[in-house]
Amino acid sequence: MLERIVGPLLPVTFIIVLGYIAGKRRRLSHDDSLLISRLVLTWIFPSLLLIGMAKTSRAQILDYHFIAATFVGIMGMYLLVLALGWWQLRKLDSATIKALVCGYPDAAFMGIPILQSMFGPGSIYSVLVLNIIAALVMLPLTTMLLTLAQGEQSGRAAFFGSLRQALTKPLVWAPALGIAVSLLEIKVPPVLASSLDLLGKATPGVSLLCLGVIMSSVKLTMSREVIANLGLKLIAQPLLMYGATILFAVKGEFAHQMILLCALPSATISAMFANEAGVYRSEAATSILVCTVLSVVTFSIAIALTSS
Repeated sequence: MLERIVGPLLPVTFIIVLGYIAGKRRRLSHDDSLLISRLVLTWIFPSLLLIGMAKTSRAQILDYHFIAATFVGIMGMYLLVLALGWWQLRKLDSATIKALVCGYPDAAFMGIPILQSMFGPGSIYSVLVLNIIAALVMLPLTTMLLTLAQGEQSGRAAFFGSLRQALTKPLVWAPALGIAVSLLEIKVPPVLASSLDLLGKATPGVSLLCLGVIMSSVKLTMSREVIANLGLKLIAQPLLMYGATILFAVKGEFAHQMILLCALPSATISAMFANEAGVYRSEAATSILVCTVLSVVTFSIAIALTSS
């Protein structure tokens, strides 16, 4: 069982360390990390989301019981932490990044190999549902809130201005386009599908490398803020998902898989948003790093508890 958890963690650690060394030796600079972040958020990750949504079957997208439980498990945590962060930090941009760190598990990169080794190929559906909700709701909301926080206008004009600006960003319209393609059962041309898939597959590796560069340019320190993020992500979110599965009567392997997905560490894409926004960078990078290390222990406990 330990090999199933440590196996996916080793490549993660290696690539982060590689980026960290490149940053410390000034092979890659802070400006380079900003460029890589923009590349991931504007081109690579949206391609992954678009083709992933387009390949999802219509029946899976319309499975509302499972989707509702997943929505509560990840968006419930996101909104709770957003409110907590706003009350604590009084900064909308920092509170938004904090919510993303605590609410978005690394299901795509770590969840797929771990769940497939435990439940087989069918477990990809759980990962897909979680990423659909994140792509259609969490990431567009994050983009809109960060745009709003950085705007100079106030009130209604600021909100609608930020909304219009957010809708022009690929992270918002790409997954929505993918869902429309799936619901309308439009067949994506093989050449286009292969091209988007090839570009999207670069997301995990490039994101992890960029995370290492970011870590080399910020002071990684354990603080009360980081400790709070660890508790919210590794303990509170799996418990919230457990409650959601009971509320919406999701049972069996699907419930088991969603609880385990929420017990995974934070997605590295959170550091890309922090780097791009220029806020909460140290806290996000430290939280992701320590969360990934601690997940070897916490995820093992989650497996033991859910299996019993």
